[in-house]
Amino acid sequence: MPSKASSAPRPELGREFASTGDGRDITRPWIGALALSDDSVLQHRGAPDLKIYREVLSDDEVKSAFSQRQDALISREIKVEAGGERPVDIEAADAMRQQIDALGFDRITRLMHYGVFYGYAVSELIYGVRDNLLWIDDIKVRDRRRFRFSPKGELRLLTPQNMMAGEPCEGPYFWSFSTGADHDDEPYGLGLAHWLYWPTFFKRNDIKFWLIFLDKFGMPTVAGKHPEGATPEQKRNLLALTRAISTDSGVIMPEGMSVELMSAARSGAADYQAMYNAMNEAIRRVTVGQISSSGGAAKGIGGNESLQDKVLDSIVKADADVICESWNRGPGKWFTEFNFPDAAVPVVSRAFEEAEDLKDRAERDKTISETTGYRPTLATIKETYGGEWEQKPEPVSVPRGAAPSSFAEHDPDHNDTSTLMAGRLNTELRPVMDGWINQIKALVDSAETADELRDSLTALIPNMSLDDYARILGEAMSAAALAGRNDLLEEMNGR
Repeated sequence: MPSKASSAPRPELGREFASTGDGRDITRPWIGALALSDDSVLQHRGAPDLKIYREVLSDDEVKSAFSQRQDALISREIKVEAGGERPVDIEAADAMRQQIDALGFDRITRLMHYGVFYGYAVSELIYGVRDNLLWIDDIKVRDRRRFRFSPKGELRLLTPQNMMAGEPCEGPYFWSFSTGADHDDEPYGLGLAHWLYWPTFFKRNDIKFWLIFLDKFGMPTVAGKHPEGATPEQKRNLLALTRAISTDSGVIMPEGMSVELMSAARSGAADYQAMYNAMNEAIRRVTVGQISSSGGAAKGIGGNESLQDKVLDSIVKADADVICESWNRGPGKWFTEFNFPDAAVPVVSRAFEEAEDLKDRAERDKTISETTGYRPTLATIKETYGGEWEQKPEPVSVPRGAAPSSFAEHDPDHNDTSTLMAGRLNTELRPVMDGWINQIKALVDSAETADELRDSLTALIPNMSLDDYARILGEAMSAAALAGRNDLLEEMNGR
């Protein structure tokens, strides 16, 4: 047991030692009223403005891949679960469910999801009153370029009158989250745009040079040759002539001058196409975790469609967790505290549990029942398969000694010999079997312990004669053989 002198001191409540807003952060040597983003792309290419990331989103492949990621998120159903089991917890969850439905949460989720692309998202809550509850009438997702964070991580709104420090954005009225950074000291997060900037930049420049190449290949450069000693005016006329060749159907030139078409020595289209495809693959890897696209064949990790779906599901679930957790810790918490102070905060999430294949479940239940002898209860069947269930009717048994009714056409004078003989055998064996059963039943009724029953059965077995049973069964087998011969003779004689 450690000594008292070496034990840790009692922690101070709420103490934060390595904060970033007090000038002690060595990674931020200059502290102003507003924090600067650590995003290296923004620092060197676009300052704190996010306009260059909007240009990234204008790329067709980026837009397609990110829309696929958004659609996969929005397609998941919203779940609201009570934070506890008390009546007030359930009441708070019901109110939260109505609040979510009234807001149009899918639209809000789609807009807030752009925070994953840019690094952070900001929205404003508009409050009202409904059914004696403090209600969120609307949530407006604002342009994140209008907002900055203080060195302590406080949200600030930039206005024309206050561009240096910004106006404070109080918690109950503004909902924000950041994601993507590898530590909590970065309030702006680090969005997908940071990783997509260079692939789109290289792709855009590749297309520019590709177009230049196509122009050169489709219309070769015209080279004019003039004799030595040509005057400047003659050179200007020759240059104008070379330009006219690209647009006019016919030209004239003075004797002594000539023109040549300088065509591309080889086709570089494959090189530009490879660069274009490589950048598109990089974009899709970053955005949806795969390289297949609607316009090309998949390969590598993208070649397995099942694996693609699993990768995308895991990415989308992570996005849903970020947004829903932010809601539960922000607007969801405020809504609950204002209206149900004693209730646990309801948990809002997206459903990612796939529906169970009932055919596979039925096969599994059948296998378990056949191998173990156990079967599911009626309550389990209703819960698993739904609907109403009733007991399966027992099959109708044929009375002993009577032939079953037949709906097929047959000779009414012809008796079903096998059925009659089976009924006769059953009738004659019944007394023998009843005698055995009665003897065993008498032992069971008289035995007081399991050991006594065991000993009594052991003593009874030698006295249970099989003579009558064997005699009756032998007569039945002889009769069956004779009946079979008779049927065969009748068939041979054409009866």
